[in-house]
Amino acid sequence: MIITAMKTTRIVTLIVLSLSLLGSSKAQNSNSLDKLPLKTGNEYLDIFMANGDTLITRPQHFGIVNGMASVGINHEFVGVIDGFWAPPYVSTDFYIEPRLFGERIKTEHYTWLPCQTKRIGRINGIVVKSTTTLIRGIRGGVLTLNLKNTNRVKVVVPIQFIANDQFHNQETLDYVRDWGFQQPLSTTSVKDIVDSKGIQRVQGEYAISIGGDLPGLWWEEPTRRFHGTVTLSPGQEITTSLTFSVEKAKRAIDERDSLLTNPLESVNKSMQNYVAQVKNIFSRLPMFYSDNKDLQQIYNRSLSIFITNKMEVPEFLLNPYYPTGAVKGGCLANYLYEFGQVREILPVLDPAANRAQILEFLKNDGVNKHYATYPITGEPFGAWYMVNHEKITGQVYHYLQFTGDTGLLSVKVKDDKTVLDLMVDFALFGDDTTKPVSLLDYTKFGESNDHLELRKTNLGFIYDFIVPDVNGRRYWTYDKVSQICKLAGEPRPILMERAAELKTLLKKTLWNPEIKWFNFINGKGEKDVRWTIQMYKMFDHGAEGGVLDEEEKRGLLSHLNEDEFFSSYGFHSMSKKDPAYDQVDVDNGGGGSCTTFAPLIAEFLYKEGRVQPADDIIRRILWWGNRLPYFGDTQVSNEVDYRQETPLQSDLGSGCLAQCILFGIFGVRSDFYGNVSINPVKTSLANRFELKGLKIRGKTIDIAVNAGQYVVVCDGKKISNTIGTPTKL
Repeated sequence: MIITAMKTTRIVTLIVLSLSLLGSSKAQNSNSLDKLPLKTGNEYLDIFMANGDTLITRPQHFGIVNGMASVGINHEFVGVIDGFWAPPYVSTDFYIEPRLFGERIKTEHYTWLPCQTKRIGRINGIVVKSTTTLIRGIRGGVLTLNLKNTNRVKVVVPIQFIANDQFHNQETLDYVRDWGFQQPLSTTSVKDIVDSKGIQRVQGEYAISIGGDLPGLWWEEPTRRFHGTVTLSPGQEITTSLTFSVEKAKRAIDERDSLLTNPLESVNKSMQNYVAQVKNIFSRLPMFYSDNKDLQQIYNRSLSIFITNKMEVPEFLLNPYYPTGAVKGGCLANYLYEFGQVREILPVLDPAANRAQILEFLKNDGVNKHYATYPITGEPFGAWYMVNHEKITGQVYHYLQFTGDTGLLSVKVKDDKTVLDLMVDFALFGDDTTKPVSLLDYTKFGESNDHLELRKTNLGFIYDFIVPDVNGRRYWTYDKVSQICKLAGEPRPILMERAAELKTLLKKTLWNPEIKWFNFINGKGEKDVRWTIQMYKMFDHGAEGGVLDEEEKRGLLSHLNEDEFFSSYGFHSMSKKDPAYDQVDVDNGGGGSCTTFAPLIAEFLYKEGRVQPADDIIRRILWWGNRLPYFGDTQVSNEVDYRQETPLQSDLGSGCLAQCILFGIFGVRSDFYGNVSINPVKTSLANRFELKGLKIRGKTIDIAVNAGQYVVVCDGKKISNTIGTPTKL
């Protein structure tokens, strides 16, 4: 029962009495606590668990998510929840803070799972463990506190649950329709209504409901916090829970009350559902084992993005929906750029969702005019990215490879055009086929004319107009669309004719053999040079070895060294010798690089058979898997850190790390007709590595590599081979 009365005198008395009993606990408090368990014995529950002792993610960037909601977790203190994003609802100043004896409890250890975090601390001889769980299928969760008395005397413990951000007088709540790049902010104040089980924080027809199961818990409106007490005998422990939900007002109350009937059972059922989700991933994608545990860890951490970023929100246009970001409400839009980075792994994992998202981009001008779509309306927004055509082509091409669903090509999507029609349009974008092939000035085609968005652009350091990397990648688009046309029975020989002309023109016009690098042509028609990581994306080969010849490939690779693009902890997006290099401009300006760049380029190099430079790239980023619970959009390269100024705190594109291992290191291939081949590389990263349960085109495949040999088991049939010799299935 919640009692709305002032009980300050009673609380002060309890504190005085309690503190008088705690002298014997001082020695105990100086001892460090046991760690929270990192292994439960359930492989599926443990595989994505992160150890807080190793994590570098700052409290303001840390959160959990359940497919419908996300809350911020201040891991410095036990039980603190900071912010609530549950589209279409947001309460950025939603706040829960447990206090014992009037104090916060400093966290000594914590663990993370996508939908749950546990923290442990101690105060005045009371060991406090909190478990914060977002409950699957609702926009709500449970905070449980387990208290254990390690004193030799009975202790009366005053408990408070602060339910209002201590820096704001009133909590806010809003309905937000368009979830874009930034985390949405709430601004409309709520009205507190106390009821028999807790409080309702009401804003119009919406509400956040909060309640607790501690007997005698009562709400104090002026201070906006719950109060209660427990008495613990020596060695005794108790568990109490606070539950919360956001919805339309009545539903929010109903969900809170339902959780309060048995909070621990709700948590257990939700975690069983979580395990089922993880099993579903590994029923479609393989388990990876290696004697290099860092390599194994980064594979697993990469796949966890398909838990954090798999949204199933009734109001969303697509269900399930894989946004660019998910944790703490950051970037719930779908950017074609990040969506395009998981072009091989997503059609294997979730082909139906992959297909639906492809069609959504094609229907809504999400390719020719904009860079992203909103999740609720599907409306496109933002400027235009000059790599859009390459990204959507990759998604369609690999979807066809791994599913065989040629029916996609005949779907009419816009202006009576089919998917196949649009693929041809994209390949020929900007290309006047009545004239010889030319290099495109991309600044003429869209709102965005800033390929790298460099911070030093205002100082005159640009990389725009006629740039080699985007022009060169047109070759890949020509090639892939040409193959798609042949698959559809509508060959377009002109595509590869244009590709061959482009390859010759690119080298003749922009290759600079003296510096072993490509020039670009600036707005004055002058040749200039920018030492950008983007150049290495031209290693994504197509027919005839791709757009680069051997001289160009060797020249570009000669710059992969510690003086230019490499540091101990990563691959720089800009050479350290480039005057445009800016340590703060992490994503494309030099201080680090977008999370997807290094693994994508490494995969291209593995596929080219250039294993040593690919290994050199991957070796430098293996720290990511142990130091981050999920990967943001950009990592620093010369120290152990990540870019802090972006809301992409869980970036969908980081799934390309596992993609690199599957299709680069293991050399898994599939063609349009269901033929699969395996061709592992001889990497120096590990002596032994193994895939179990790879499922492609109706085949179930295990691959075990040991030194220079490998064994493939496909549907019970065993094939042994030497590395370098492909196995065709």
